[in-house]
Amino acid sequence: MNIIFLSSGAFGLPTLKLLLASQHRILAVISQPDRPAGRGRHFTPTPVAQFAHTHGLPLTTTANVNAPEVLAPMAALAPDVLVVIAFGQKLSENLLAIAPHGGINLHASLLPEFRGAAPINRAILAGLTHTGVSVIRVTQRMDAGDILALGPTPIGDTETAGELHDRLADLGAPLLVRVLNQLDRGQPLYATPQDDSRASTAPKLTRAMGWVDFTQSATAVSARIRGLSPWPGCAVNVFTADAKLRTGAILHQCRANAQAPLPPAAIPGTVLPDLTIACGTGTLSILTLQPAGRKVMDLPAFINGYGLAQGYRLESAPPAG
Repeated sequence: MNIIFLSSGAFGLPTLKLLLASQHRILAVISQPDRPAGRGRHFTPTPVAQFAHTHGLPLTTTANVNAPEVLAPMAALAPDVLVVIAFGQKLSENLLAIAPHGGINLHASLLPEFRGAAPINRAILAGLTHTGVSVIRVTQRMDAGDILALGPTPIGDTETAGELHDRLADLGAPLLVRVLNQLDRGQPLYATPQDDSRASTAPKLTRAMGWVDFTQSATAVSARIRGLSPWPGCAVNVFTADAKLRTGAILHQCRANAQAPLPPAAIPGTVLPDLTIACGTGTLSILTLQPAGRKVMDLPAFINGYGLAQGYRLESAPPAG
């Protein structure tokens, strides 16, 4: 099939790579414009744009894919289908009409759950133990098109949103290509309408979400930390037993010990003798974290560099204002 591939985020890369190795033909790659990134705020291409440039694929970057000057050249390519993954723009009816098979989208949830920008994070934040990917038809309503294929998977009890992102991207790539193969062979697709009564939304994350409340259960604390990793990350300050600030850090991978007993009068956020963290109920094992201005490290490396002992305390709070 002749494909126009519309994608910006790294979630689309496994599918693009698999399509390049298939019998299908990529006519063009459409992505978002370069944006400031990193400490220097240098303008940087999207992951998909970088890949397209490296591999010599025809590339267009645009802030408005529906603009006539963008749509007309795309229509002239006469695509059979538009593949849309983590693109970041809504496709107009006029754009969808340029391909006989319209648009096919890979979404990182088991729809109709978590329609929107941050389905992976929201699934972990909600405490789910399972999630998956959906291949759907693109419609004018966000993530509401008929379901063409589903790929369920469990969520690991220490898995971060970043880790799950990569795993779902790999899971979804062959699923989407399988749907395209069916279209190419003229086989019927079994399209299942979504049940709107079961729909939930997945709003994008904000930097202000980057904190955690240790008075909650260890299960809830773990879900928040993992669901917000790598961005915005749950920020804490680490204090010694005599209330001296050791360092600020971002928490990443962790494990909830939901049934672990707490010492009498244990204060949430306090480091216990086994170096777990007291929560409202249960304890939390910190597996990886990132001290201010440093790279992510495991707990033994953090202890060697900064120290962590019984009686230390982790404090976190919402940003002021």
